Amino acid sequence: MMKFLKVAGISVLALAVFIAVLIAWYWLDARASLQADIRACPSVTTEQATAAVLKNVLLNGERLFSKPHLTQKDVIIEERGVQVGQTGTLVPFRIDGVTDRRYFGMTGCASLDAVEYATEYFTEP
Repeated sequence: MMKFLKVAGISVLALAVFIAVLIAWYWLDARASLQADIRACPSVTTEQATAAVLKNVLLNGERLFSKPHLTQKDVIIEERGVQVGQTGTLVPFRIDGVTDRRYFGMTGCASLDAVEYATEYFTEP
C-alpha cells in the first residue's frame, strides 16, 4: 500500500510539473509574440494592413464568407477606418451585396498574414 501511495504521489507531482511547464511555455510564447508586435507596429502602414487583409479575404472568401469567386471589386475597404495600433491592425470592410453586416480583419503587426475576423451585424430600428 505504501509503495502504491509513493508511486501515485510521484505521478501526481510529475503531472503538476508537466502542466506548470506547459503554462510557462504558453506564457513565454505569448509574451514573445506581443513584444514582436510592439517592435513591428511603428513600421507597418495602413496600406500594408489593408493589402494583407484583402489578400486573405480573396484567398479564403468562400470558406469564411460563403461567397464563392470574390474579386477585389467585391471587397469594399473602409479606408478611413483602417488603424495600426501598438500591437496590431484593424481593417473594416464590407462585401458587396451583404447589407446586414460589416467585417473587421485584424492582424498582429509582426504577422500580417495571420488574419482574424470579427463581424458587426446591423439591426433595423
